[in-house]
Amino acid sequence: MNPAGNQVSLRPVTLDDCKMVFGWRNDPFILTHGSQNREVSWDEHEHWFHETIVERGRRMFIVLHQDTPIGQLRFDRERPQDCVISVYLLEAYTGQGLGVQAIRAGCVAIFEAWEVDRVIACVRTDNPGGRAAFLKAGFVEEEVGICPTKHHSLVFPRTSEAC
Repeated sequence: MNPAGNQVSLRPVTLDDCKMVFGWRNDPFILTHGSQNREVSWDEHEHWFHETIVERGRRMFIVLHQDTPIGQLRFDRERPQDCVISVYLLEAYTGQGLGVQAIRAGCVAIFEAWEVDRVIACVRTDNPGGRAAFLKAGFVEEEVGICPTKHHSLVFPRTSEAC
């Protein structure tokens, strides 16, 4: 999945990605910006990852830049017509617009795969770069009642032209 003009592409996650994603998940830069803000054990991650592969209400992609894995993008079905997006890039690839491209590509992919009306992003209030990326990707701030406290709630409707 690589829309025209994008420097990034997405591919579905596979079981072979488990160890790589585990390393990313506990990277100090990712922890600083993530919602859970805590390390996970290998056993906890391995169980979660295997569930992710088979879970119908979850889709996960590896973000690629010139065929190099640089992050992950995930969608979780929150309600029948909503899904929540989660994305991170490795620190060396942030601040270059690649996250915006990944978010847009992910929205295209999930709207093709699922009959959802909107994608919701919950971004920590102390993560201005993450918030800016979602706004540049076409999301708008809207309270939806599912994001944790100290998080921005941003929404991208299916009818939006940005993706």
